Amino acid sequence: MSEKVIRERAAVQAASDEDRANWARLIDDHTQIAAQCIEIAELSQGPREQSGLASRKLIELAIAVAKHLDVEDEVIDRTVIAMEPRFSPDTIAMMEEDLEILRSDWKVFIGRWLPVISQSEWDKFGVQAKSMLDRLSGQVTLETEILYDHALRDGVVRAGGAVLH
Repeated sequence: MSEKVIRERAAVQAASDEDRANWARLIDDHTQIAAQCIEIAELSQGPREQSGLASRKLIELAIAVAKHLDVEDEVIDRTVIAMEPRFSPDTIAMMEEDLEILRSDWKVFIGRWLPVISQSEWDKFGVQAKSMLDRLSGQVTLETEILYDHALRDGVVRAGGAVLH
């Protein structure tokens, strides 16, 4: 066997079950978060009497996002995105900045509207929720596309394992 073949085989190692589980969880989280965003956005455009239900759903989303970020920060090496050939260095820098802004804005949004969305501020919540939830959903869609492509190439997930939002 040539040295080149040995190096190539050594470089391609099977993903562990733990790696597969973590990546699958991240991709599943994205699907769940996107669905929750849609549900809350739809609620926020309805009658103010839905403020109690919207409050509960927003708490559930906040918990899902917090858990997801804990796993994502532990599992994802941001250099993976930096190696993505379809993005220029400037685009990657902008994506990173956008993500940090979204994280900051998300904290402000959650701090403003939890634990209870007041019926008297329902219209204002509807406007802010639409904007924030669109941004959050767009972010998880982008992350799924990027991460799924890399996970598929690296053998961490198998084709067909993710549903893009």
